[in-house]
Parts: sequence; C-alpha cells; structure tokens
Amino acid sequence: MGKTVIWTHQADAELNKAFLDLLKQSQSIEITTRIITEVYESTLILVTNPEIYKLDTLKDNNKWNIRSYEKHTYRISYQIEKEAIYIIRLRYARKEPLEY
Repeated sequence: MGKTVIWTHQADAELNKAFLDLLKQSQSIEITTRIITEVYESTLILVTNPEIYKLDTLKDNNKWNIRSYEKHTYRISYQIEKEAIYIIRLRYARKEPLEY
C-alpha cells in the first residue's frame, strides 16, 4: 500500500495564500477553486509513485528525498520519508526562483 501525503503547516499556509492571491487576480471563485483543487489533488499520485518527479534543484544539499514538480504554474516541493510524503513548499513558479 502507498504512503500517506501530509501537508506541512508552511505548505498549507502557502496553498491558502495562493488561493487568496488567485481569487484576487481572477475575481472568480469557480476558477480559483478548480485550480487550487487540481493543485491539491495532484499530490495524490505521490501515494503510489513518490519518485515520479525529478530531484528539487533549488534545495541546497539535496539528498535523494526532496523532489518537485509544477502544476498550474505552482511549484510543489515534497520530501519522501519512510512513513509518509511531506508537502513542504508551494510557490508560484513565475516568481524569481529561491533556493532553500
């Protein structure tokens, strides 16, 4: 059976901020809800195939366990652990890349 996906407090706060920013920009609750839902649900594939995406190139001293991907111009970074997959960061991908 697959691992559990857990959103960290930081990533959850960033997802909420993305929702508010997108709502302000689009002024449409339907569009905003659809996009944020798709971003959130895109993490479900990690349950069965956590190594589907490439290593996160913006992570300093990245071992094998931190990876990232993009969905709807949002960059999602996650950490693979023995017991679970932790979503550690969500960032608008068109901003200047920041190492962490």
